[in-house]
Amino acid sequence: MAKAREKPPERILLIRLSSIGDIVLTTPLIRLLRRRFPNSRIDFITKARFADLLRYHPGLSNLIEFPDHATGRELLALRRWLRSQKFDIILDLHKNMRSQVLTRGLGVQRISRLKKYGFRRSLLVRTKINLYHTIVPVYRRYIATAVFLGIEDDGRGTEIVVPESINEKAARNLPAGWGEDRSCIALVPGAGFSTKRWPAQHFAELARKLQDAGHALCVVGDASDRALAEVICAQAANCIDLTAKLTLLESAAILGSARLVVTNDSGMMHVSEAMGTPVVAIFGSTVRELGFYPILPGSQVVENSAVRCRPCSHIGKSKCPKGHFLCMSSLEVEWVLQAVLSPPAPAS
Repeated sequence: MAKAREKPPERILLIRLSSIGDIVLTTPLIRLLRRRFPNSRIDFITKARFADLLRYHPGLSNLIEFPDHATGRELLALRRWLRSQKFDIILDLHKNMRSQVLTRGLGVQRISRLKKYGFRRSLLVRTKINLYHTIVPVYRRYIATAVFLGIEDDGRGTEIVVPESINEKAARNLPAGWGEDRSCIALVPGAGFSTKRWPAQHFAELARKLQDAGHALCVVGDASDRALAEVICAQAANCIDLTAKLTLLESAAILGSARLVVTNDSGMMHVSEAMGTPVVAIFGSTVRELGFYPILPGSQVVENSAVRCRPCSHIGKSKCPKGHFLCMSSLEVEWVLQAVLSPPAPAS
């Protein structure tokens, strides 16, 4: 007798509270779950300030916005609501204290949590002993939480859905026809931690050389990046400063209209790729083994592998622990320029 087909889950919950890059990297899993279970309810919990990244994703049934600075009372209130929803499966893609509190005592059939490779990561950061025999990108680690559901990577990468109205609003910040010939380059000089930021003067020199080579340029970032943009635009007079002028999705729209994005290892690196734009990613205190690296065929990583104290952290630090910051200060402008002007050949 043939074995009866297992009933698909009616309600699936995904949890990833932050941050920009991590949330973007969950989108392949969302797409695969929706394809596998077209009639299931698929909900996602994330912090309110990042919710726009997923707001228009067709694979989600409900987007649950978690307060950015939620109190313990709000956390417990959300847990009570989750219990009332009777989810069949929870995929905890964050696996931190809050996500584990949220999922405690819900009576769920199965909770699958992200594997963080904490021992390997700690060993690499603290002792430089590398036990990463293969480098697994983080988005595949997210997919791995659902392999018991028959989910497999489709190779289509990440995605952000931006409505046309937001594309049009973002385009008003640029001259007419700015992205039409796809010769324009966006610069993203910011990052959450200072050890992940290539020096502003290096970005400025790169911008001047790119402008001299005929490329239209813009700088994308939030209010904390305005000082960096001022340094850059002082050397490249025609570079358009968009820092602190765009919403998160408007920034995504601008990055999607560029031919290429030059960026630090940051959330906007992942946003660029999700919009289909390859990147030249500048890595300093972090390394590819940690899983956060560009995945598009046309993307490149520029780093100084000779700096032996890398990585000093898996997320970055407020200052160089050694005091010399060689991982970024010694990373030459010509290296990045060459990567921009000589993109990798298409795969045969």
